[in-house]
Amino acid sequence: MTNNQQQSISITLSPSQIDEIVRAATKSRAPSVSTVVGGYMPTDTEDPRMSRSLLRGLSILTCFGPDGDPRGILELARDLGLSPSTTHRYAFTLVEMGLLERCPRTRKYRLPGT
Repeated sequence: MTNNQQQSISITLSPSQIDEIVRAATKSRAPSVSTVVGGYMPTDTEDPRMSRSLLRGLSILTCFGPDGDPRGILELARDLGLSPSTTHRYAFTLVEMGLLERCPRTRKYRLPGT
């Protein structure tokens, strides 16, 4: 490999590993990733500095595991307890940002590169 070539490395972490890293780096008492995956959504009495929209978008991303299986809007909506229209709006935004991609043949969503 020459100096101009870069090697790509991918590391997959479990939600508990991510929790440990984030908590160690930030010394935060915020909800953990595994709590978000478990359906955590702040209520109006929670810290107003937290973004419900961001939590929902991140929750959608956590529905995709390392297996790379594509998932449909209705499946995602059911798993997250969101309406299909809300789930579609978030998924569309994630596609536009390059964080998800849509399979043209099946119309399901997957993580890029899987």
